[in-house]
Order: sequence, then C-alpha cells, then structure tokens
Amino acid sequence: MKHKLLAISIGLVVAQSQTAFAAPNGFQDARSFAMGGTGVASSSPASASFHNPALLAIKHEEKHDGFGLILPSFNIKYADDEEVIDQIDDIQSEIDTFNSAVRNSNQAAIQASATKLSGQFSKLNKDTAKVDAGLGAALVIPNQTFAVSVFLDGSVKGTVRGDIAQSDLAYLDAVAAGTQPATELNESNTNINSEATAIVGGLSEFGVSFATAFDMNGNTFTVGVSPKYVSLITYEYAANITSFDDEDVDADNYETNDSTFNMDLGVAYQFGQDKQWIAGLSIRNIIPTDLKTKSGLSMNVDPQATVGIAYTRDVFTLTGDLDLTENKAFGFEDDNQFISIGGEFDLIDMAQFRLGVRHNFGSSNGSQGIEEDSQLTAGVGFSPFGVHIELSGLMSSTEYGAAAELGFTF
Repeated sequence: MKHKLLAISIGLVVAQSQTAFAAPNGFQDARSFAMGGTGVASSSPASASFHNPALLAIKHEEKHDGFGLILPSFNIKYADDEEVIDQIDDIQSEIDTFNSAVRNSNQAAIQASATKLSGQFSKLNKDTAKVDAGLGAALVIPNQTFAVSVFLDGSVKGTVRGDIAQSDLAYLDAVAAGTQPATELNESNTNINSEATAIVGGLSEFGVSFATAFDMNGNTFTVGVSPKYVSLITYEYAANITSFDDEDVDADNYETNDSTFNMDLGVAYQFGQDKQWIAGLSIRNIIPTDLKTKSGLSMNVDPQATVGIAYTRDVFTLTGDLDLTENKAFGFEDDNQFISIGGEFDLIDMAQFRLGVRHNFGSSNGSQGIEEDSQLTAGVGFSPFGVHIELSGLMSSTEYGAAAELGFTF
C-alpha cells in the first residue's frame, strides 16, 4: 500500500470539509529548486519557460546563450513526519487480527486488539502527510531579436489524512472494557464510520514560448509569452477505513479530466553599468479554470503573479522572488505565498554551488495539516563541455525533497 500511494502521489483527506483546492504549483527545475524556488529574474534560457518566458531574450553570459536542452528535470517533495502511511497499514493489519479473534470467540484477544485499535485510531486522527512531484523538459533557442522555446512539464500533488469518527473510538473502548459485544470490523459494520478519501490532482503542460527584446536608453526590456495546452486530471475515491483499497484509487470511475488552452506572460528589465541587474515579473495561467472531482470539489488553476530581482557578476548570482498572489492549499496544508532568496557560486564554469531559503507568509486556513513555513535548499551543478548535471535538496521542519536534471548547451 505504501509504495503504491507514493508512486501515484495520492492524498487521503476529509473531502467534506473543503469545497475547492488549488492545482499543483508550477514546475521547478533543479537549479531553481536549489536556490529557494527562485527563477523569475535568474533562470537560464533553458529553464525560462518554467518561470518567466521574457528571460529567453535577455543577454546572458556566453555559456548560456546558445542552443539549450533539458532532458529531463525531476523533483519530488514528501512530508510525513507522523508516518501516516505506515499508520494506515498498521490499522488495517490490526483489524485483521481483531476480526480473527472475533471469529474464534477469543474474548481476551478481542479486548486486547480493541484497545490497540483505539490507540491507533486516536493517533491517526488529523495526522497529515503530503507528497508532490514534477517532471519537465525543454528545448530553447535564445535570441534577443526572437527567442523560441518548446517545453513540456507535469506536476502531481496530494495530501494524506484519515477522518476518525468519535463514535468508532467509543465503540472500540466499550469492546475493550467488555461492556459491548464485538462484531467483525468491515464496511457493513455500522459501528465503524471512519473513512479515508483518496484525492490525486495532476496538471501537465505543453507549450511554446516566444520572447523579444527592446532597447530602453541603453538598457534592455524584454517581453515573453507562452501559449500552452494544459491537461488536468483528478481521482477521488472514498471508502470506509476498514476496506480502503489503494488498488482502486486510479480506477476510471473515480477519474475526471479536462484539457484547455492557457497562457503565461512575462517581462524582464536588464540594467546597470555592466547589465548586472535583472528585474522580472511573471504571470502564470492568466485564464482561470477549474476541474471538478467526482464529488464536485473544484481543483482551481488560478493566475499566479511573481516578481523577482537578480544580481549577477562573473562568478556569483544573488536573487530573490516574491509571490504577489496567495495560492490555495491542496488538501490539508496551509495556503502558500512565498518570499524566496537564492545564491549561486560558479567555479571556473565547471561546477556551481547553490543555496536558498524560502518562507511561506500565506494565511493559515485552519486545516491543522502540513504547515509550510521556512524551507532550506541547496544544490550542486557540474557543467563540463556543455553538459549540465544538477542535484538539489530541500529540508524543513516537516518536509524533505530532492531534484535532479540533465541538460546540454551548445
């Protein structure tokens, strides 16, 4: 069960308590991942389509100004310090033990198992886990007159939570005390009302970015646009916690999907005596859309605006991004709105060392779930002879993540 859940990035949530949730956040390449999630003013041309298409037409250092290819870039983040998936496995195993004791009329074993189940149910209630992953690829021909990039990316996200009914705890406690007869625990047993709902939300994009540059009193102003084809998918599967089967989650009858057209817009301004400063603004998904799950929950794709600033010299880059819009939570986590800072040190164009930090100042929505607060990131890149190998990591009080990428520049 655990490995299947991780493989398809599902979430167990109390769906009845929310009416809408956000689609997965935009894809992050491995360099951005290592630099605190920044990129609106600091992306290389190869990854510009993921953050700000206007950067395609910015004059970059010679090592970045040629034909570029990312194939592929991958990231994953996972938060489960309460071991929610293991708890669900343990509960279902103990239910088997309880039912066996009932069938054998072993009263001592029944009471012992009921006591254990009551503790397991109490511990699981409101415990939360989260997992999300992304995959991207891009091909780019940067140019200040007319730059083009073709990109493909996908993200999938979920949260995990059990909804434990107080009546179940009362029943198990009564059985443990010997004051109530025991019956086998299954979905037909009206004494057990706890449920798990599995929700997975996925978004994939295929698009082409275009950008061009204009001279403004010796400085450079660029404009970029990324028309794209977007596919959305959700799975929603609810079952009594005694009979929840992860093999049923991605069945066709629990799926909804849709496809639509959308667009990203971006601008950038390069200035300074040595053109060392870049300021950027990116608006992703300018056309609001949504997709309803089987029960009518709405997975929203809303416009997301971010500003950024970057300072680059020969061997280092410092950059910062600020989300102008707050993004709704997916399942049981806080809404998120990040301020991000990142840095990169380039060692003789052969190795890059990166650090970053990002802080969520979005509002708490009272979900009592995953709290995305401050995250620390780091990474290293190797770039011999135009080959780029990127490795990155993320850590916070609740979440861990990693990213990897293979790229080429010519």
